[in-house]
Amino acid sequence: MQIVGKINVNQLGEYAEKLITDEVILTEERLYQHILIYHKREYEELKAHIKEIIEKPDYIIKDNRHNDTMIYLKEIKEINKKGRVVIKLALGIDKEHNKNSIITMMKLNERTWKQTVRNRGKIIWKKI
Repeated sequence: MQIVGKINVNQLGEYAEKLITDEVILTEERLYQHILIYHKREYEELKAHIKEIIEKPDYIIKDNRHNDTMIYLKEIKEINKKGRVVIKLALGIDKEHNKNSIITMMKLNERTWKQTVRNRGKIIWKKI
């Protein structure tokens, strides 16, 4: 387990008061049993920017497919990529999720970026 960043609680709307920590972790299980299997090349391109995606997102979207899960989107201009990091929030509901944890991450093309913003859930924060 590694701490990869901190959530800005003030960007989480209704979840701000429910969150038990601002730390975001990437577990070995998610890294080795999902991300490196399904998104290895994308992870290699985005790993230096994970903290930036989490701490300075362009959008935070409440995922309509998974409870208590947020989609963080960030356009990373220096590498000309758009990144998505999906985070399960730690709300103190169960002992397993005592830290906010990355479920998956990937890069997006322009079409998928727009679809995500439009269709994946309620936008709870947007960079001005």
